[in-house]
Amino acid sequence: MKRTLILTGLAALALLAGCSKTQTGASVATPAEDDAWVYDETLPVPVTFSAPGLDMSMTKADVSGTIEGSVMSGLDIGVFGLAINVDSQSPAWDTADPATILISNRKVTTGEDGSAKLDPAVYYPTDNDLNYSFYAYYPHRSCSVSDNRYTVEYTLGYTDVLWAVDHAGIAGQYRGFNAAYCRQMKLVGRNDLLPALDFRHLLTAFRFVAKASADLDNIVIRNVTVKNVNTKAVLEVAGPDAGTLTYSTPDDLYLLKTPGDYTTGTLNVAPTVAGAELGTLILGEVEDTLEVEVVLSLDNGTRNTVTASYTGSFSAGHRYTMTLTVRSPEEVELSTSLDPWVDVPGGSGTIG
Repeated sequence: MKRTLILTGLAALALLAGCSKTQTGASVATPAEDDAWVYDETLPVPVTFSAPGLDMSMTKADVSGTIEGSVMSGLDIGVFGLAINVDSQSPAWDTADPATILISNRKVTTGEDGSAKLDPAVYYPTDNDLNYSFYAYYPHRSCSVSDNRYTVEYTLGYTDVLWAVDHAGIAGQYRGFNAAYCRQMKLVGRNDLLPALDFRHLLTAFRFVAKASADLDNIVIRNVTVKNVNTKAVLEVAGPDAGTLTYSTPDDLYLLKTPGDYTTGTLNVAPTVAGAELGTLILGEVEDTLEVEVVLSLDNGTRNTVTASYTGSFSAGHRYTMTLTVRSPEEVELSTSLDPWVDVPGGSGTIG
């Protein structure tokens, strides 16, 4: 996110007044001990962040692995602070020049309120020669760097992947993020122009529910496999294509037994009229058709394997509820709708 502040009239005068070391006026609050650097230019300026957020109470869902809500509590995120060209928001860092790399894949565990505090603290250089942007992602991993691109690898299926970036803009004579910029924004009460980490989902969640006809009580679902989907991905955390995922290794993924047992794909779920929870897969880029293979177990001990598919469009940041309706041992209907991540209408599809 690039922040640009256009100054006019009295607002411009208030901001530019920050050139002097002595600040006066109603906009200047009484210094707190932690904020002594705001009023004393002999002190270094620490790197601080607003609490990370997401457009969705950020909690870990035990069954699905998805991250919910808007408060990122107790999550291990990775943070980078890298030199940037403010005007173009393009990389200006060089892995051969340590001065251009303020923070490199620092692991930060967010607080209960979602705060992201660097401990030990990191300080901006005092010369203000460079401007830095901040990149963050979840979950934290070891990273690789090549051609000034920082990347991390993920195995897909059961882990949510989030990413955030914040680029400063230009506020009067100040260009950020650096020590002078952050000090001045604090002085004039523009905390909204300070670094903030607002995450977004990069993957698509598929929550499966099993329904049955009212008179169907002799069938149990033993396995659900999603066919030929991406199982590996590389996230470019920072670089020319920051925030993008590159996929490889298409394969099959199966729903894991829930709750609590994450090591087996053997289910024991009886479809119900109201709908019984099967589990969730979190996938990367999905083509137009999602194909599912379902193993049904009958009360006489026999098993049938039935396929179902749904053709439509799937978008990152959306969670689709995929309803498997068992009509008979040979017939399964697959339909879909959307829930909490993004609330927009869904579609439906049937296979006989």
